[in-house]
Amino acid sequence: MSVFLTGAQLKRRELAFVGIPYLTFFVWYYVFSYYSLSLLPEEMIKISHTYRASFNLLASLTLVLSSSFIRRIDKASAIYAWSIVSSLGTIFMILAPTDALKLATYFFLGVFFGLGSLAFATLFWDLTAPEERGRVAGLIGSIVLPLCTLFIALANSLDVYGIAALCIILNLGTLVIKPLNPNEKNMPKGKGDMRESNPENRTIFLYLVPWAVFSFINATLTSSFSLHVVQHFSPSTQMFLTALQVAGGGLGAIIGGVLADFSGRRLSLALGLTLYGVTSAISGLAGSYELLYPVFIGNGVTWGILLTVYAFVVPGDLANVKTCARRYSVGFAIFYMASGVGALLSPELARIPLMPAAIISCSLIFLSNIPLILAPEILSSDFREEVRLKLYVSLVKRIVRSRKDIIGRSRER
Repeated sequence: MSVFLTGAQLKRRELAFVGIPYLTFFVWYYVFSYYSLSLLPEEMIKISHTYRASFNLLASLTLVLSSSFIRRIDKASAIYAWSIVSSLGTIFMILAPTDALKLATYFFLGVFFGLGSLAFATLFWDLTAPEERGRVAGLIGSIVLPLCTLFIALANSLDVYGIAALCIILNLGTLVIKPLNPNEKNMPKGKGDMRESNPENRTIFLYLVPWAVFSFINATLTSSFSLHVVQHFSPSTQMFLTALQVAGGGLGAIIGGVLADFSGRRLSLALGLTLYGVTSAISGLAGSYELLYPVFIGNGVTWGILLTVYAFVVPGDLANVKTCARRYSVGFAIFYMASGVGALLSPELARIPLMPAAIISCSLIFLSNIPLILAPEILSSDFREEVRLKLYVSLVKRIVRSRKDIIGRSRER
């Protein structure tokens, strides 16, 4: 019995219905928010980091504000609307007669992106049971993260119109899920009462603090590390290091998802944070290929684990039907707010020396493990024991079948 299928209720059709928007939103965000600004004149591109910061901050604000009404609208329809509006907005950015209109459209799509992201997050919660949420997010993330890198590499080689065409294709790609629309009556209800979770504010706070610390460090000090280290190597070496990071991200998504479902949320998060602290410490000494390889692989694994567990699993475990939109909006808003701050401070970050950036990152990350130590586990222990028993029984059955096959072949001889 596969560890990905043990106790899982999500069908392949529903997996595709969740996976395609995951890919579309994640890739579109990085391609559009960074590369569509090339439509602006050169003097405006010089301060593009300010515009990217505003895009992220507007998305964060929209996430928080839309959490009050997102449950009242059809989530799939909101995703389809985002696809169409974003496509039309991209076309308008190309045709807009003035730079002010182009910039206004860019910010408007940032607002609409926040709304669409929250619709997708609540749809993910609706379609996944707590016992499989980590594996579903991990399996999808292991595919999406490498594809995201491929699309970004493609965007680097395109001109303004090619980037716009790529964004439109990504937008309209979400409409592919329309024929897959699952019946809400058949959505998994989960085991126990986890879908009716109503944790204390203290528990929510203890889980959110490490995510906030990681998000801001990743968007600021880690960016400083990349600026200092990667620029000293050839383009081919940079590409290879990126490939290592992507491979680590896919592996981390799988590891984080499986550990989150079978060993608990706290263990998977502690592993991700600790590994990030170790790679941050090593990054301060990075000056040779031998040190860069484990740094980039470890950073990718960390990113895969924490993105999977913190963006999709933990908010869902801390939520019920009434609060799931609010929980997911806070988690996503922290991420985009940190990205906005990182973009705004990007000129100053380049001036931070490598060693202080590494030491500060390592120290803060290790300190962020303290709230996790104090926080209660939010995955049902009964389910973990049940799954381990099923895996044990499955293993015994395989051994018995294998022995029977060996005996049968021996008799035939």
